[in-house]
Amino acid sequence: MNAPAGARGAVLPLALLAAAGAAAIGLQAVFDPFTQDVPLCPFHLLTGLDCPGCGATRAVHALLAGDPVLALRSNAMIVIALPVALALFVRWGHARVRGRSAPLRPSNTLMIALGALVLAYSIARNLPGLEFLAAPSFIGA
Repeated sequence: MNAPAGARGAVLPLALLAAAGAAAIGLQAVFDPFTQDVPLCPFHLLTGLDCPGCGATRAVHALLAGDPVLALRSNAMIVIALPVALALFVRWGHARVRGRSAPLRPSNTLMIALGALVLAYSIARNLPGLEFLAAPSFIGA
């Protein structure tokens, strides 16, 4: 079954993009993870190690504030992953507008590669000598 074409096909991608943008801007206006406590990561709480998501909230906040260096310092993986995810989303939206079906789910090969990359990043950010990959703590510093 093909996706709806033209303007009708663009409604869902545009609505999702608008909702995500509005949520990000609204959260940016009322919450600053660099000055307010962020809920602790359960993995970090139990192990003392950074998971691949540690620092992601701060990274997205820094990106929205126009500070890519601070975003990279907070969580380099999310800074790299966001444009890739956006490109996949645009590809899906473009296919819908043209009346073609395009799955949002990437191929199995890409998922395996992504899993390996996340695992490697998780390990690397907790190794001695690679502390620059660890999520910084700003609260109470």
